[in-house]
Amino acid sequence: MSSYERSTRECKVSQIPHEPLQAIRDFFQKHDLGDPERETLACCETITEKKKTSKLLTWLEGEQDMLIHTWMLLTSKWLVWVRRGDRTGMVSNAANLTQVRAKEYKTIFSRDSGLELFGYIGESKGRVRGYIGMGTEPVAQEFREQVMKAIVDMKPASSKRGWFRWFSR
Repeated sequence: MSSYERSTRECKVSQIPHEPLQAIRDFFQKHDLGDPERETLACCETITEKKKTSKLLTWLEGEQDMLIHTWMLLTSKWLVWVRRGDRTGMVSNAANLTQVRAKEYKTIFSRDSGLELFGYIGESKGRVRGYIGMGTEPVAQEFREQVMKAIVDMKPASSKRGWFRWFSR
């Protein structure tokens, strides 16, 4: 697996460059979510740089982005993110907080961290697993916690108790 250096910083929606900001505005307009600057509860940017790898590993993995920018916005109902790689271009995605689960992703093998999502992401017809790479800074940790809390807040607690609650899912 490739190794990456990631750094995450808090930012305002107005600080996002024009092209990714336009993709975010288009998403908000398409889903009738209002103004991104007013609806956003938290916003951050992650810059990912791929570490140098061997020629054999590069050959096995194929051409990959060496520099990736990811902008993430959290609203009361949505997580929206735009990823722009130096080779792959721009991709935007979103998850309705009522349709996903999230957990912090950390591994000791590659020292990578981020947010792992499971559920209906983007236009997927079935549940998928997604990953948003983030740095280890306190602002990244806080953003992950805000996303996980927002997801819990969107899902009411089950009224059934004990092992019977598992039969209702």
